[in-house]
Amino acid sequence: MEIFLAWVLFGVAAGALAKGKNRNVVLWAIIGLLIGPFALLIVGMMKPGPGPDQGFH
Repeated sequence: MEIFLAWVLFGVAAGALAKGKNRNVVLWAIIGLLIGPFALLIVGMMKPGPGPDQGFH
């Protein structure tokens, strides 16, 4: 049961970190659920995405 809770927390943490970097929260939460701490490392090393006023390039 503790392992399941840990993986859920990895998903939540990856989503929260992605939100802070202007990335897709739902996508990164799902990735966090699937690959756990590796998702935190990946999203943590990413550059912030474009803000709402910048648009996509």
